[in-house]
Parts: sequence; structure tokens; C-alpha cells
Amino acid sequence: MMLIAVVLANINPIFAKTIFQYGWTPAQMYFVTLLVIGIIMLLNQLIDMEHGGKWGMTKDDILGTCIASITGGVVGPLLFFEGLTMVTASTSIILTSLLPMFVVLFAIIFLKEKLSMQMLTGGLILLAAMGVLLWEDIMSFSISTGVPLIMLSSICSAFTIIIHKKFVKHRHIDSVILVRTIISLVCVGVWIVVSEDDGFSFLVAPQNIWPVLAMPICSFMIPYFLYFRALANLNAGDAGLMEAVGRIFGIIAAAAVLHETLGLQHLLSVAIATVGILIINVPLTKWKIAPSRLPGIGPLRK
Repeated sequence: MMLIAVVLANINPIFAKTIFQYGWTPAQMYFVTLLVIGIIMLLNQLIDMEHGGKWGMTKDDILGTCIASITGGVVGPLLFFEGLTMVTASTSIILTSLLPMFVVLFAIIFLKEKLSMQMLTGGLILLAAMGVLLWEDIMSFSISTGVPLIMLSSICSAFTIIIHKKFVKHRHIDSVILVRTIISLVCVGVWIVVSEDDGFSFLVAPQNIWPVLAMPICSFMIPYFLYFRALANLNAGDAGLMEAVGRIFGIIAAAAVLHETLGLQHLLSVAIATVGILIINVPLTKWKIAPSRLPGIGPLRK
């Protein structure tokens, strides 16, 4: 289940790249994604309530959920999808490998965790992987704007993980995700009204709607349900291994589906990043911080 969840989550950039070819903007695509996720989570909540599922949040839960909705439900994803319009899907998958390093950094700052040699080594290896990936661009001073945007999205995701870990103690995680999705949907909707001249006209006669509807189900909801069911039964090493292997599958899929060319720097970078992820994800899982935010919308605690 973990491997399927990670692989499906890592083909998210492939879905997005395909949808962009049909003229959808990142905000439009993400709005529809949130809408579909919201409907599915609402139905899930209604079914769960019939079986006695408890629903209730403290002030800290609400505060953490609101902050996480902005950073991880709005700013981070929009930065990622905007950056994805400027770089290849395979490059974006490798760039997001930095997420565990940012999680460690914020955990030390906000959760007062101690930096171990294992975490330092893993972080340095991940930085080395990024250096290999971007070496030619750095030497020619021609780094795409999409690179810092995707890195910023990973920083937002890492910060969201820590905010959730620090404030949200509510155990009925699906309730939290539903609230986050609704808040994010409203915020992205406002952004579309402000930033796009046509507003919501894309909903009147949407072009090639099926890939847009398939993306939230295949790359968000199925991984969401599979990932956290599997995480409860895996040790730290297995979780880190599946996360690392999933990225490799994602890069191979990007090359096959989108016909992207994988250079030597891509292959070396993903190999180095895999080692870094394996090293750094183990302490993250032991801290009961999920080593990866697969669905993009959350949750963040084992």
C-alpha cells in the first residue's frame, strides 16, 4: 500500500503537465482539485458520522489548521504548480526531495528537536543531490525561475508539517483535512477572482475536464487513504525506503509519459537523493512526523 501511495503521489506532476497543455492555469487546476477533494472528504465525513465518528476541535486545533491551510493548502501548492510550468516534471520530483531536510530544520527551530549526525549527513547528501542536478545551470547562470518556486513550495510544506505537529492534536484527522480543504478552496477561489480576468468562466465550459477530475482522485485521495493506513504498520526504515523508491518510479514515468529526456545529472541526482532520503527519513518517522506529505493537503503525524 505504501509503495502504491508513493508512486501515485509522485505522478502528480505528470497529471499537472498534461492538464497545462490543455490551457488550464495552475490556479484553475488546483481549484477544481480542491473542489473534488472537498466533495470526497465531505462524503467520507457523513459516512463516518453515521458510524459514530467524533468531530470537535480545540482552539489550538483551529489555529494550527488555519495556518496550515494557508501555507500548505494555498501558498505551497500554487508555488509548486506555477514552478512546474517552468521546469520538467522529473526535475520537480527531484527538487521536492529537499522536503525532509526542511522538516528537520523547522523541527529543530520550532519543536526543539536535537540535530543528530544522521540528520546532518542526510541533509548534506540531499544538498549534494541538488548541486548535481543544477550544476550546469549554476555554472551558466541560467537557473529557471521554477526552481526557487518549487523549493519555496517545499519550505511551505515543511513549515505546514511542523505547524500541524505543534498545534493540531485532534485525532480525527479527516475532519482536519476537510476544514483545511474548505479554507484552501475559498482562498484559491478569491485568488482566481483577483488575478484572472475571466474569473470562474472556465467552469462553465471546461476543456478536457477528465484529466482534471482524475488528478485529485489518483494523485491525492487514493494515496491519502493508502499512505496513512500503511504508515501505521511500517517501521521507520521501510517508510523511508518506499518514499525513496517512489520518486524513482515518478521520474521514470515522467520520462515515459511526457517524453522528457533524462540526462546524466538527473540519474546521479536521484541516486544521491535516494540515499539522503533513506538516511533522513528514519529520525523523522521516529519523531512521529510523517516523512512525506504525499497528498499535499496533509496529515502529518503517524
